[in-house]
Amino acid sequence: MQDQVGGDVKGDDNPQEPRGRAAVYLRLTPYEAAFADNASEAEVFPAIEADARAHGSDPLVMDSFAMLPATGEAVRSIVPPDAPPEAIEQYRTLLYHGFNYWKAGYPNYLVHPAVARYLVESHTRMAGWELVVPDSSVYVQLPHNLFWGSVSPEVTPEPIDGFFVTVAPEASAQGASFLRLEVLLVLGLRRDRAGFSVIPFQTEAGPGIASVWAEGNSRESGSDFENILPGGEMSGLYSVLTVGEVLKLLGRIFWYIDRFPASVSATIDPAAGEAVSPDQPTASRLPFHLVSLDSAEPEASGS
Repeated sequence: MQDQVGGDVKGDDNPQEPRGRAAVYLRLTPYEAAFADNASEAEVFPAIEADARAHGSDPLVMDSFAMLPATGEAVRSIVPPDAPPEAIEQYRTLLYHGFNYWKAGYPNYLVHPAVARYLVESHTRMAGWELVVPDSSVYVQLPHNLFWGSVSPEVTPEPIDGFFVTVAPEASAQGASFLRLEVLLVLGLRRDRAGFSVIPFQTEAGPGIASVWAEGNSRESGSDFENILPGGEMSGLYSVLTVGEVLKLLGRIFWYIDRFPASVSATIDPAAGEAVSPDQPTASRLPFHLVSLDSAEPEASGS
């Protein structure tokens, strides 16, 4: 993918910023939009799991996952034969994250708006911290309509829902350990749209890399996360234009979860089935952890 992942944005409704734990809920996840209520959990994923076991393959490793016969069969059953190669690769990547997220037990982390603002606006000190991901595959959901991005500069930007992160431990030829991260950014997940947009990329995290993500500036001009929506400054909106910004946000969120465990709630039951206003996002049917401001943390700027 290109380093540029955003473009000019037109204004939209303001993000909601509820203050209390009870006021927030996990929105419908891309996993549910893509894999719920179909044969994936009952047939496709168990077949891939059995295939991986039979071949002695680690499905956390993207190349190993892609080579499994059950994976190829699943992709062929969904993607039309005349689909462009990029469509096939995008679905295979979504299937990879969906399978590993399912196998991990649907780990969801919902970031409270105050935490998101704190991590963007404050100068977090991550020196000496090594990347820790809460599970082998997780979905991190960002506050509703707070972050905006685009699949390319020519495409109308959309609100970023969140990102899947799937991690495989590896070792270099010299025996040094590192983590290979497969990341799938999800945009444009909303009530009035059947699908959503994705931006996949991979990276490596060895000693000291996570703290490097948090430093410096990724944009050629302007500051990281600086809003580019007309009038968006008044609502305190953020834009994500580069891969570096995604990694900076990802690293800071995982740093916060690791360093301030009191900020992470126990598992919260899903809000699905409760009364949700028609103008609000659809609630997820999955449990989640809410990441809030810990009492030891300073107030978030602009919250």
